[in-house]
Amino acid sequence: MVKFNEIISASLEWTAAVLFRPFSPKKWLILTFIAFLAGAIAGGNSNLNLQERDNRTREASAARQYEQKSFQTAKISSPEQKSISKKEIENLFKKSVTGPVIFIIILAVIAGIVLFIVLSWLCSRFYFIFLEDVTKNDASIVVPFKNNRVIGNSFFKFNLIFILLLICIVALIVFLGFISLSNIGAFSKDASLGFWKILSAILPAILLFVFVVIVCALIGLIMNDFVTIVMFKDKIKIIPAIKKVFSTLVLNKLNFVLYVLIKIGLAISSSIIYSIASFVAVMSLIFPAAIVASVFYFIFKVIPKNMQSIFMVVVVLAAIPVILFLWYCLVCMYLPFAVFFRTFSIKFFGRLNDRYDLFKCTGE
Repeated sequence: MVKFNEIISASLEWTAAVLFRPFSPKKWLILTFIAFLAGAIAGGNSNLNLQERDNRTREASAARQYEQKSFQTAKISSPEQKSISKKEIENLFKKSVTGPVIFIIILAVIAGIVLFIVLSWLCSRFYFIFLEDVTKNDASIVVPFKNNRVIGNSFFKFNLIFILLLICIVALIVFLGFISLSNIGAFSKDASLGFWKILSAILPAILLFVFVVIVCALIGLIMNDFVTIVMFKDKIKIIPAIKKVFSTLVLNKLNFVLYVLIKIGLAISSSIIYSIASFVAVMSLIFPAAIVASVFYFIFKVIPKNMQSIFMVVVVLAAIPVILFLWYCLVCMYLPFAVFFRTFSIKFFGRLNDRYDLFKCTGE
């Protein structure tokens, strides 16, 4: 049985060594940039955040459906209002959907897809850069970027296929839910269904969606926490690495379950600590910001009116980089958690399989 208290203590010790011995602001800024692109700044476990976002999406979708149903009910009670609203909507649609608008929409969609693919490719490469820098107690970008080209591209291809497959599965679940609602007449003009009847109709789709989210979260955790370690150590592509990881986890089922549960607890704890620290940091900036704003407001009032517009432009241009820097400093506050969780996964998997203890390879 793996001793998790020892792994947590060792991870905390290595995190302190990387970030505080010695403390280097430049190293913090670079490592934060790397961790941010690697997706490690999103939380202790990005998959948990994915589930939370999906839950919020479902709640928002349910609220929109309820509002739409209420709106349709109100329109049915007044036939004239219904016809007028429909006509207005049709006129608005005809006026807005023109050739140039359609072209712009298509162009925006294509640009969004291209941007998503490029960012996904970049994040896949930076995932290994962050892994290498944490292991070697470094903050390099150029050399690790070149060294991890093959495995980074392999990880990117898997992520892209996985996301596309997930989108198709979610679309299928939504379609099944739509069919279930259609079968009970939820979309008919005279529909007057109760909440429980609608819920019972779409409950299988909801349960299937929750199951898919849980499975995807576990797959993402295994890929991000363990498969990347094997890929990095053996310099192999993702499929052979997956086989090696699963052969190790099959022999350590209980340890893996405990790892998932402990990491969930650590992720929740880190989120609470970071939220409190961020709140304190923001509160500490309010008083100095109020003083600076008061000074600028006084200057704005005393200067000639023909200079006020120029002054405002200068102030805004000067404030933008300052605000971005302060935001980046808040992001930097999460770096110790990101380094800890990356170290925690490496040390845990190293206990399961000696060969993949990356810190032994670097002489830590």
